[in-house]
Amino acid sequence: MKKTFSISIFFFVFSLSAQAPPPKVEELKEYYNSSFKKSPLLTYYYKDVNNYFAPFIGRWIYQNGNQTFVLRLWKVAQKPVYPDDPPKAYVDELRGHYKLVQNYGSANEQTIYTSEINIGNSSTPWPTIIMGNSPIRPYEMSGQIYDISQPFSQARPLGIEGEFKMNINQSNFNTATWRIKLPMGIYGTNQSTTFNIPTNITLTKVN
Repeated sequence: MKKTFSISIFFFVFSLSAQAPPPKVEELKEYYNSSFKKSPLLTYYYKDVNNYFAPFIGRWIYQNGNQTFVLRLWKVAQKPVYPDDPPKAYVDELRGHYKLVQNYGSANEQTIYTSEINIGNSSTPWPTIIMGNSPIRPYEMSGQIYDISQPFSQARPLGIEGEFKMNINQSNFNTATWRIKLPMGIYGTNQSTTFNIPTNITLTKVN
């Protein structure tokens, strides 16, 4: 009985020692810093320690006549960075979806297009269409966005990729400029380079 007890204690202590240590927390900006020196022995969590994401989270709108562009943003904390398995890094990320509606907020509201659809011809929904990833300074955000508001095409199954910048007006925190441009590169004749979603507007935060 005493021997069995000793063996149980041994395996309990061994299991505790075998558990991986918690990730080392670093500021999110270090994830995008090519000069940041990482240890191959550590797992890192690049965290939004300054809560730069917080002012962006919520619902933003832009009205043009009876049509309203609606942008919804939220934060995903400690997202694993793949393809490492188990992950060697985790990162905080801003995510989002958009839609264009007619007669916004009324009983006869109609959706003209929305990013909350399946990816291409698959049965897998887009988990996000916006990846905000560079909150280096307060009230300034940049990242990737995909314009999937146009009909699906085999030539561009993921829509049109864009780079966005969103800057919150510091004299009125409920408004923000929204800009989208194409990434640098060479585009083939079968690739569309014209965005359907708004690329140069001022957004207003509603909640």
